[in-house]
Amino acid sequence: MISRINEAVLKIIQKYNSEFNSLTLNNNILKYQDEQINLQNFNLETIFESYQLKLDISNMKAKDLFKIIKLNAIIFNTNEEGV
Repeated sequence: MISRINEAVLKIIQKYNSEFNSLTLNNNILKYQDEQINLQNFNLETIFESYQLKLDISNMKAKDLFKIIKLNAIIFNTNEEGV
């Protein structure tokens, strides 16, 4: 279920800003250049709920969005492990 949500979110933001076409998602692994993030338990939709990211996304570079997603996924996964 999360993988479908993540695929849909990525497609939407790629339509909104073609800069994000360099981000790929396969088997819930988000890749940018030579880096990757496992989004197995992380819902991309959640990063657009908490703060102004959705307003800044039109001017953002792919590397910056990737860093934001990576940081949020790490924090989420760390919190899940600590529960």
